[in-house]
Amino acid sequence: MILICQDLTLCTALHRNRFYMVLFGLLLVGGNESERLPGGVTMWIFGYGSLMWDGWETERGCTRRMLADLLGYCRVFNKASVKNWGTKSAPCPTLNLAKVAGGVCRGVAFEFPDGLKEELLSYLSNREGKAFRLHEMPVRLESNSEVSALVPLYEGQNVIDGKTLEETAAMVKAASGSDGSCFSYIKGIAEKLTGLGISDPVVAEFWRKVNPDA
Repeated sequence: MILICQDLTLCTALHRNRFYMVLFGLLLVGGNESERLPGGVTMWIFGYGSLMWDGWETERGCTRRMLADLLGYCRVFNKASVKNWGTKSAPCPTLNLAKVAGGVCRGVAFEFPDGLKEELLSYLSNREGKAFRLHEMPVRLESNSEVSALVPLYEGQNVIDGKTLEETAAMVKAASGSDGSCFSYIKGIAEKLTGLGISDPVVAEFWRKVNPDA
């Protein structure tokens, strides 16, 4: 529509108002668009154990969760729990990750707004313990895209080393801690992974050793 104005003062005012209305509208649209930009506004956390299924993310602003693969690593039961699932005299072998050439660990990747980073880092530090360090690693999402995610790895002193699979399985039957028996811990890991549709050969083999009737 062409605006024809006989009064120069009125016409100038109309055009000025129209300019500000257009500018204001562009600012609003631009603001909404910037909130939807994917680059640099989100962070990812990769879980391979209880982080995958206990619902911790729902009350901490998680915007998306997807199955994902961490290449070059596999699950391993080499972290000795001396409190939650065992004791110092009878530790329970619990989950950790080990670097393995050609290995693949399938877990769950959680996406969060980057503004929550400090809060999430504090939560994970308290939850996992100071001996777990967060490492930034590439993970491949189920959608076939790749993102950089924080992965908790145990780097403390309570590491089970030099034992055969049979000897490690024997430790499970003797261990129990504040959260329950080591047997129930291993059973829970195996069942939860199955429920998520994740087939992990290390977990499956260890569970068969711990419970031959499985």
